[in-house]
Amino acid sequence: METEEFRDRMTMKKQILLTELLEEAGSIAVVQTTLPAEAVVIARRLFANGVKAMEIAYRDRENYEGSDECIRAIRDEVPEILVGAATITSSKLARRAIKSGAQFILTAGFNPETVKYCVSRDFPIFPGVATPGEIEQAMEFGLYALKLFPVEILGGVKYLKALSGPYADCKFIVTGGINDENVSQYKDCENVLAVSGSFLCR
Repeated sequence: METEEFRDRMTMKKQILLTELLEEAGSIAVVQTTLPAEAVVIARRLFANGVKAMEIAYRDRENYEGSDECIRAIRDEVPEILVGAATITSSKLARRAIKSGAQFILTAGFNPETVKYCVSRDFPIFPGVATPGEIEQAMEFGLYALKLFPVEILGGVKYLKALSGPYADCKFIVTGGINDENVSQYKDCENVLAVSGSFLCR
């Protein structure tokens, strides 16, 4: 007989797969451009340098279409790199990014409606959390791979170690204040799924 846990895992196959792929990648480059040609050049350079995942940040409210086009161009011309959509602040924006070809969603904060939209469609989402309460809300949705932002301000490595006790099943994509000088400290944390930042684009 199927267990409830088995059924839950079967309904979140894409989430599980993307979690494994991002953990294997280990790093996610944050890319802020709305120019498709530039995005493709960056994607090719990143992959050539061993970076296997990137995110296009939806930060220009006047030009979300540019972000859409960047994702489409990367999927078409650099299919070997994983590309997600970040700074997704609503289910409407999530729907837009998904239609553009994003392979996963990253949010800065925890928006239950955005999470519900993605989970109900078995679309990979890594919602932003900053507190134990938000972590537990994510767990209620069956999510254990989360984005911890802004990690340095929250307490950095010490905070991650503190979270590892009560939330031993959770792993985090850490971002916010990570750079060349401290990135190795984060990669050494057992509950870090991947590090993320614009520093990877340099």
